Amino acid sequence: MLKSFVLKNPYQLFITILLPFLLSTVLLLFVQSSFLNQNFVNFSLNMVYNQQKTDLQNTSRNVSLMADTVRSVATTAFFDDMIKDLLYSDINPEDYMKYINKLQTYKNIYPFLQSIYIYNGDLVYAIPSKDFVNGRTTFSDQSIFPILDDIQHNRSHSIVLRKIPNVMADIDVNAPKEIYVYSYLFFDSQVVSGKVSEAIILNISQDSIKQSISSSDPNNKNRIFIVDHNGKLLSDDGSHPLLSDLSGDSYIHQIISSNAKAGNMRIKVNGVDSYVTYASTDAYNWSLISITPYASIVQDVQKMKEKTYLFVCLFIIGSILLSLYFARRLFRPINMVLQNYKILESEQRNAFYYRKQDFLRQMVHSADLIQTDSLRKQFAKFQITLEPTEWYVLLLIKLDNYSNYCAKYNLNDRQLLKYGLANIISELLTETYVHECVEVEEDQVLVLIHYKSSDLPFKDKPLFTLVTQIQNCTTEYLGISTSATISEAFEDLSNVNYHYLKTLDLSYYRMILGHQSIIFSESLNINTDDFKYPQDQEKELSDRLIQGLTDEAKDILSDMIRHASQYSYTILNSVLIRLLLSIRYAIEILEANHHIKVNFNFNTYLANLQKMETLDIIEADFFELFENLSKELESKKDNKYIKLLEDVDQFIQADFRNPYLSLDTIAEKVNLSPPYLGKLFKKHRLISMTDYINNVRVTYASNQIVVSEDTINEIMEKSGFSSRSHFYTLFKKAYGVTPNQFRSNFKGK
Repeated sequence: MLKSFVLKNPYQLFITILLPFLLSTVLLLFVQSSFLNQNFVNFSLNMVYNQQKTDLQNTSRNVSLMADTVRSVATTAFFDDMIKDLLYSDINPEDYMKYINKLQTYKNIYPFLQSIYIYNGDLVYAIPSKDFVNGRTTFSDQSIFPILDDIQHNRSHSIVLRKIPNVMADIDVNAPKEIYVYSYLFFDSQVVSGKVSEAIILNISQDSIKQSISSSDPNNKNRIFIVDHNGKLLSDDGSHPLLSDLSGDSYIHQIISSNAKAGNMRIKVNGVDSYVTYASTDAYNWSLISITPYASIVQDVQKMKEKTYLFVCLFIIGSILLSLYFARRLFRPINMVLQNYKILESEQRNAFYYRKQDFLRQMVHSADLIQTDSLRKQFAKFQITLEPTEWYVLLLIKLDNYSNYCAKYNLNDRQLLKYGLANIISELLTETYVHECVEVEEDQVLVLIHYKSSDLPFKDKPLFTLVTQIQNCTTEYLGISTSATISEAFEDLSNVNYHYLKTLDLSYYRMILGHQSIIFSESLNINTDDFKYPQDQEKELSDRLIQGLTDEAKDILSDMIRHASQYSYTILNSVLIRLLLSIRYAIEILEANHHIKVNFNFNTYLANLQKMETLDIIEADFFELFENLSKELESKKDNKYIKLLEDVDQFIQADFRNPYLSLDTIAEKVNLSPPYLGKLFKKHRLISMTDYINNVRVTYASNQIVVSEDTINEIMEKSGFSSRSHFYTLFKKAYGVTPNQFRSNFKGK
């Protein structure tokens, strides 16, 4: 019904075929453009995120660098003899200028310092200031004392954002009365009351922090600012005053509550749809936040989307015009194609064809001699134009990758494809040879070719050209790969079964020659010498598998298979079976020695081996088995290393008090070389063994300092340390104080 409707005129062809195709194409374009639009949006967001993440990371490094620099300045000043005089001694007024110059030198060297305070419990020495020496009650910056008197919330080496009087206000009338600074606190000691006795306060200018916050955005559409872990604003965000509490904003709350080092979100900020990127700093537990309006990110994508839709509309108009034009041009050839399809469809439904195929199959598979007169009668009945007593050549076409072919197509589709294959063969051979196609097996088509004489087929170049064309056309039109086997020329079809079986045996050499090969007896360079099975290589293969040397086992296997492939197919097949037996033997030994279970069943593997069509596939399957064995052995080795490291832990816990305990002594106990044991320990524990031993010793020493009354030197020796300076260095690195201070602090608490 549809075909007759299509065949009426070209415009109906356009409506029934080209228009649905055009509409499908347009729909696909719209779907694809929507998909690409989303991809471009995601790509833009990803670019912005990477850019802002880089900005925040750079800012984090700048803040960390400044923190390290301030810490270094404070530490250097603390060990400066003149600063110590201000911290711990009374100085003469005659020497004030010397100390002023000293503090001014520090400020000049580090331009980010707005001012420097030295506090000794009673007096404050400040630069710059109206007076160099100030009492607690007379000092203009009174906000510093509540901080110094509350060390529970203001620890040493911390930074506090606060307002201080601006010393420039007395000089410049336009200068603000107060300015913001970031005060870095360095305490030397503390008293029981919780107040600081001596301190160095370095006031960092707000401008220096502003300079650290930079953006690589050329349009400067994003803004970056800092908040602390409580959500207080520590830098200018363009909307709120400093020290504003932003924890009530939803995006700030999400950032504070998140444990991630960095992240991003799309959220409304102050009523504007925005893209927020954040990252935490290594110093002071601050969070860096960058905010960019979402509309500025996707504005280029929106323009591209509008242009795309305009292009699609123009494409629709142009496609309709072109479709109408081609509908008229394609009407005649399509009409011819449909008529030919009806003829082929009618031929396929003809039962005569199937009866003819049944007869030809019986003739090929019959092991008995068939009478010539009987053949002639049957040939006449089925309109076969072959003469039984002439010369013939058999062409056996086999489907490659047959298991994949069966998995891909159902039975009906496979029958149609076989029918199509037979048609391609007939179409290409008809002009040159009288022939008949026989579907002997589901994966085979046998062609009976009437040959002119007893000439050798491999010298017949036109025949080989036609076979190559059959393979190429089958691949191009049916998507099927085929291999071809050509028999020797023989006379009389009465014994065709014998020649078919010889050709079938010859086709098995596809295993050696590979897919899409053309096989004939003269093309096989078969070694006729006596084959000697390489038992030494077989034993070496088993040994390599047992030892876990997978690459060497692969090389040996490949060498054995390639050597056997030079002989007959029967020898090659027997070698493959023996190799499988040898591999099974190696697997049994591995399972027994290493207490592992390998997923390997000999019978199943042998059945699969018989179905594999080429040596490359067989080798790849063996290699996959070898890799699985290697992974099982590696897993077993990892368990062995875990047990070994547990033993090392026990040795260290039992003998850490021995000052001579080292990597060498432990390696001797576990019968491993020190370098190998050291690499193994660091790989699995992420710390060197020496540092691990020192950590155990320092932990033990800290416990003894708390619970025992022994002297520090006695505890040091009991912990396995022989060097006092080394012990003090490691202890202070671990706890931030000396052992004596650690004991004093604990008793004070």
